[in-house]
Order: sequence, then structure tokens, then C-alpha cells
Amino acid sequence: MPRPWSEEEKKIIKKSLIKEGRKLFEKYGLQKTTIDEIVSAARISKGSFYRFYQSKEELYFDVLDEVEHEFKEKMFNDVFKSGISRKDSFKDFLIQMIELLTTMPLYKEITSSNYELLLRKLPEETLKKHMQTDQEEISKYFTYWMDQGWMKRVDIDALNGLLLSLIHFVIHRDDFEGTNFKAATELWVDALASYLIDETE
Repeated sequence: MPRPWSEEEKKIIKKSLIKEGRKLFEKYGLQKTTIDEIVSAARISKGSFYRFYQSKEELYFDVLDEVEHEFKEKMFNDVFKSGISRKDSFKDFLIQMIELLTTMPLYKEITSSNYELLLRKLPEETLKKHMQTDQEEISKYFTYWMDQGWMKRVDIDALNGLLLSLIHFVIHRDDFEGTNFKAATELWVDALASYLIDETE
């Protein structure tokens, strides 16, 4: 009988799964990547994989979490730049977010059908925890911007919902046949920036 892994070994293996899974998902996408390919790259057995994840979709979600964390660290900390108006800075931020969702390999394939598949494969508790953590992290930035007087003071939960609505519109872009997606997102971005951002000193 093999000896049990130490906590440190578990961390190393999980880190390897996320690293190798990310490479494969970026190259082949969620549906075309197999668990066999993941465990081969991570150099563990298939049985060992299931000690960490119940499905490849759960691993994919952890990879997305890592990418999302990198995105927040990079973009939310430097939204309002010197030498450019606050409104234009916020518009640039939203445009970059939309571009990330539509061009980055891990996000690009999350259309409505793939998104629904991903949600069905994930435990409800995992989704709830992710949503709560995500909203708490973003709320800190919104609160700070409001306290600085850069953003209109509005209900934080409502603002989180508004941002989530924009993200869902991007995810479901293939469902809006005949819609000028680019023009619609530009209008949405301009409306949000015009309403939320305070240019007065």
C-alpha cells in the first residue's frame, strides 16, 4: 500500500495539475483536453487525479481562478492612470476586460453552451464560494474608488450585478444573432463610464 502524501506533496501535485492543465486547456480547449493527457503531463496516475478533482471541469475552474487572479492584480490596481481622464481610464479598463474574455485562449471558448456545461459539472458549493470571493475582492476596489471620489457612490451589490451582467452578455454573445456585438459593448462601456465616473475634483 503506497504511503499517504504529506500536505506539502499535495500542494506540489495540485500546483503541477493546474500548471499542466493550463497549458493543455490553452492549447486544445476544455472539451478536447482529456484527463489522460493531464495526468501524463503532471506525471501522476489517473486515480491520483481523482483525489484532487472529480472532473476536468473542476480543474479548469481552478485554472480560470488563477488566471482571473492574475488579471485582477494587473488591471484593478492600475485603472486610473495619470495623464488620462478618469472616464477614459475606466472605459479602457472595461474594454480590456472584454478583449480578455473574447481573445484569451482560456476565456475565448467560454460561449453559452460551454459555460452551461461547465456550470453543470461543478459542485454548487464551489460556485457559491467562487462568487462570494469574487464579489468581495472586486468590492474592495469599488469601495476604494468611491472613497477617493473617483466613482459615484452606488450600492456595491448592484454594481457587482451590473458588471456580472456585462460579463454574461460577452459570454452569451453567440446567442445574439444579428446584433452588432462590438457596437453594443461600446455603448455599454460608454454608458457605465458616463454614469459611474466622477471627473470633478
